[in-house]
Amino acid sequence: METKKLTIVIQMAITGVVSYLIASLLNLDYAITAGILAVLSTQLTKKESFSVAIKRSLDTVLGLFLASLMFVVFGYNVWIFWIFTLLFAFLSFLFGIEIGLVPVLVLVSHLLEYGSFSWLVLLNEFAIMGIAIVVVLIYDLLVPSPSKNEFKLLIDEFDNQQKKHMAVIVKFLRKEITEEETKKHYTESVKLFNQIYNKVNILDKDLLFQKDNQYLSYLEMRKRQMNNINHIYQHGLKLTIEHENLILIVDFIDELINHVGYYDKATSQKEKLLEVRKYYKETKLPKTRDEFETRAMLYQILNELDYFLDVKISFHQKNPDFTI
Repeated sequence: METKKLTIVIQMAITGVVSYLIASLLNLDYAITAGILAVLSTQLTKKESFSVAIKRSLDTVLGLFLASLMFVVFGYNVWIFWIFTLLFAFLSFLFGIEIGLVPVLVLVSHLLEYGSFSWLVLLNEFAIMGIAIVVVLIYDLLVPSPSKNEFKLLIDEFDNQQKKHMAVIVKFLRKEITEEETKKHYTESVKLFNQIYNKVNILDKDLLFQKDNQYLSYLEMRKRQMNNINHIYQHGLKLTIEHENLILIVDFIDELINHVGYYDKATSQKEKLLEVRKYYKETKLPKTRDEFETRAMLYQILNELDYFLDVKISFHQKNPDFTI
C-alpha cells in the first residue's frame, strides 16, 4: 500500500508538470491551473481515474455553459457567481458528477475575471481541463497493469492461511489445542484476509478491461467459507461428550484441507460428504439428552461443511473460465 501511495505521488508530479508545460506551449491563460487539475484528477487506481475523467468532463461542459449563460444574461458580478455556484452544485449532485464541482468552479472564476463573453476564453478553459484529463489518462494507459502473478501470490497467501486455520479447527475438535488458541488463530486469519482483500481490490481496479472481478469474487468466496469454518468452531464448543461420528467428521475436514485451491475439487468432495452423511444416518440414535445434543451439533457441523463446499461449487459455476 505504501508503494502504491508513492507511485501516485510520482504520477501527480509528472502529470502536473507535463500538463502545465503543454498548456504553456499552447499559450493558454492560467496554464498552472492545468497542472493543478492534473494532480486533482490523479486517482489511486486506473478505473477510478477513468471514472473521474468522464464525470469531470461532463461537469465541465455543464458548468462552463451554464456559467456563460448566466453571466451573459445577468452580468459578470460576484453575486451571479455565487448564485451560479448554488445552482451548479445542486445539478452536479443531482446528476452524480459532483466530483468535478471544485475544479469547474475554478474555471468559472476565470470567466468572471475576464468580465465579458468570448468563445476564445471559453475554449481556453475547456483546453485547460482537457489537457489535465488526457495527460492523466495517457499516463495510466502507459503504466503496466498488474500481472496474474501478483494476484496469484496474494490468493495463495490467503489459501495457505485458510488451510492453516482448518488444521487448527481439526486440532481443536480433537481437543489437542485450547479454545483461546483457536480464537486467536481465527482473529489473525480474518485480519490477514482483510489486508489481502484490500490489496487485491486495489490491483483489480487497475485492470481497465476486465469487468468480471474474478479475483475479488474468489476472495469473497473464501470469506464465506471462513464464516463456515467459524461456525464449525462455534458448534464444536457445544460438544459435551465424545462421539464416534466426530472422528469421522474431523477426518473428513482434515482430508479436505488438501483440496483447498483454485480448481473445482469441491464437487468430488461433496460426493464424499454424502457418504459421511449416509453413515451418520445409519448409526444408532441417541439415548440420553447429552447424546442427543452432541449428535445435533455434529449434524450442524455437517451442514456447515455442505455450505462450505456449495460456496466453492457456486463460484466455479459463476466463473467457469477462472484462471490464475
